[in-house]
Amino acid sequence: MKSMRKIVSSRSKYPRIMGFLSSHIDYTKTKELIVLLAFRLGKKSNYGATLLNKALYFVDNIYYLKKGAPISELRYVKQEFGPTPDPALFLVLKDQLLDSNDLSLVESEFFGRIQKKLMANREPAWNLFSADEIAQIDEVVADIADLNGSEVSEFSHQFPAWQAAADREPLPFYTFLLSFKTPSDSDISWAMNEIKNVQSH
Repeated sequence: MKSMRKIVSSRSKYPRIMGFLSSHIDYTKTKELIVLLAFRLGKKSNYGATLLNKALYFVDNIYYLKKGAPISELRYVKQEFGPTPDPALFLVLKDQLLDSNDLSLVESEFFGRIQKKLMANREPAWNLFSADEIAQIDEVVADIADLNGSEVSEFSHQFPAWQAAADREPLPFYTFLLSFKTPSDSDISWAMNEIKNVQSH
């Protein structure tokens, strides 16, 4: 059973090394994506860190697959319970959002286990996202919002990119295209033509 939520702190407990942030990149939209997903998922009793991590992964990778670029500046790595944002950047951004009181860190009991949740203290800046981006975010949320941490982790383990990678190895966006399906003759023909096109330039 789920117990009453207990606010832990809106301040970061562990300082991060700011050198992980590039001075040439604007992380505003990336932080707003974290706030947006926390805002969308926060009312779900099964919501926790694992669900947020997987939502970020699927949002960015599926959008990359459709549009050729992710929504955020996050990069992803393989971890034991599935793909997660690279902690080197994600933890810095998370601490900034906690320090600015845009997010709060909350603990709650869910079927005898303690869940740590990032809860949005405000609505996201919707104007930073296009209609296509919001539609993709909502599609991912609808697909995984009812899964608990174990279920969404198991689901993420089915993807070849996670299975093929070593622990903590980066998962570039193009690896989301990997498939266990045997390529057809037309697939092979297309690939050979693409190789020739690249080699000719």
